Amino acid sequence: MSWLLKSVYVLLFRAWKFFFNFLSKPAAPPGPLFLKDSKTRLPFIEGANLPWLNYGNDFGANAWSPNGGVEKPENRETLRRLFSEMKARGVHTIRWFLLCDGRAGIRFSPAGTPIGPDRRLFADIDAALETAAACGMQIIFVLLDFLWFGKAALVNGVQVRGRGGIVAGATKQRDLRRRVLRPILKRYGRSPVILAWDIVNEPEWATRGCGGGISGTAVAFLTMRRFIKKTVRLVHRCTRQLATVGLGNAAGLPLVRGCGLDFYQVHWYDRWEVVCPLDRPVAALGLDRPLLLGEFPTKNSSRPASEIIALSRKSGYCGALAWSWLGSDRSSGIVPDSETALG
Repeated sequence: MSWLLKSVYVLLFRAWKFFFNFLSKPAAPPGPLFLKDSKTRLPFIEGANLPWLNYGNDFGANAWSPNGGVEKPENRETLRRLFSEMKARGVHTIRWFLLCDGRAGIRFSPAGTPIGPDRRLFADIDAALETAAACGMQIIFVLLDFLWFGKAALVNGVQVRGRGGIVAGATKQRDLRRRVLRPILKRYGRSPVILAWDIVNEPEWATRGCGGGISGTAVAFLTMRRFIKKTVRLVHRCTRQLATVGLGNAAGLPLVRGCGLDFYQVHWYDRWEVVCPLDRPVAALGLDRPLLLGEFPTKNSSRPASEIIALSRKSGYCGALAWSWLGSDRSSGIVPDSETALG
């Protein structure tokens, strides 16, 4: 066989092998779902922030609640009643805080390193998802609250807040993602009840140069940004769900642009109107993803809730979540037994 003929055979064999491997290669798993805007004809998301039955004690155990939170029969019954009330008011999506300031749900070493979910966390999440599914509700789970970074205090033998060093330090931050967040995301990554994972609630208040006004460990801008970006990647690797960050207001968008979020999220209260007007078109922000209004006041506001929802629609938001269903703060004014729809 001539040298030229051998060369042709070699080339043909390599070409066949390439195409065989290409065709026999298993299809790559589809990427995360994408929250499309109003042009896709998907319904505008109208919902509410639950945001908790008992702050920091809904998921997991501690000295206050050694038998866990939502899984307890009395809490399940409360949740069923709340979800029924929400559905009657036109609410089908709720934003619910999961790990809050670290007082429950996570096991820590004596040095404060996260070592895994606590013994009640999964049972409580299971109960929440079962109840939500039975009531036709979807959940946006908020992983951490900005109070996670606040000044530590010991209350009845339970440490509250004071976990900011975990995000500030590379090793402990990695342990948080690998030992705590990854097991959660892998276990619930295909649940149809979960719409999205909100990485940190209002991270600006714990970020130097971007608010950072809390008493505690305010981390550097780039450190918070890296934490958000790496956790978003983890959400996309482990789940089919969406990733977002609930910013305190639209001025915080530089903190999360380019972090791979599936949709942006900002909060609006009257005090932010001067710097972040609600009627500013979303298109003017130049975002590459849709924008959700993740919190708005239902009490002590110059605008009623129905007007805020209508204005957010007009401005181009993909949804609006009222604050809040069970809150007792000055901005929470939803009357649970009212028959009036929020919108």
